[in-house]
Amino acid sequence: SFFSNQKMAPAAAEAVASVVFTATWYSGADDVRCLAATETLRALVAAGLPVVVVDASPAAAVRDLLSATGAIVSEQKAVGKKGAALREAVAIASALPGVVAETWLCWQEPEKTDMARHWATALDAAKDADVLVPRRESARFAATYPIEQVHSETYGNLYLDAVARTHCDALPPLDWHFGPFAFRARHSDLWTRFGGPMYDAQVVPLVHAVRKGLRLASVAVAFEAPAAMKAQEEGDVGFIEKRLAQLNSLDPLVKAAWTDSPYC
Repeated sequence: SFFSNQKMAPAAAEAVASVVFTATWYSGADDVRCLAATETLRALVAAGLPVVVVDASPAAAVRDLLSATGAIVSEQKAVGKKGAALREAVAIASALPGVVAETWLCWQEPEKTDMARHWATALDAAKDADVLVPRRESARFAATYPIEQVHSETYGNLYLDAVARTHCDALPPLDWHFGPFAFRARHSDLWTRFGGPMYDAQVVPLVHAVRKGLRLASVAVAFEAPAAMKAQEEGDVGFIEKRLAQLNSLDPLVKAAWTDSPYC
């Protein structure tokens, strides 16, 4: 027929609704956290989510293990810590075939396995927003996290909400200390152009997003932390001091972001 003789134009990549990105570093493939990360990646891939991982582990065997889950794994090239890896992962995710301005780019920590079952409903609830900050449903947060972390992060969230209200009446209460967040690909500059080295690379751009007039959604998720984490960390002085250090290092940077010069 006439149609079968025509050369078909190559099909454009179908638009991708969402991509998850994360960053990893493990001492070796037998690291217990590495095994938790592979479980997370498998769960995300099983949920139909493309996943980008930037890994800085010294052993290539770690990347082989992570790649076997179906995730897109790259060795970290950017010099720096978690923040540098996060920015590199955003750049890789943004360039995937089918990623368009509307695509959600979703950050989560690799040990938060349970988040895999919540992204679809959280993103659906945020369909009119530019940025999504999931928040832990309070009963499951209290039941599944180390008690000290429940207190420190509840306190930190209340503090940062109080700071936010002095600058912006319309912002809903946010789970600033949870970790996962998502933004439309068109807003990726907010994350790639901010040079924060650690947790600030995740959270400070949220403030600048609000300052630019972007719509932020806060959506409750029935997230449950792994029981092994609670068992290991609850009552442990080192972990308790880590929570205290996070409050004292991250929160002042988030407060300052409301009045710092815009960077993009």
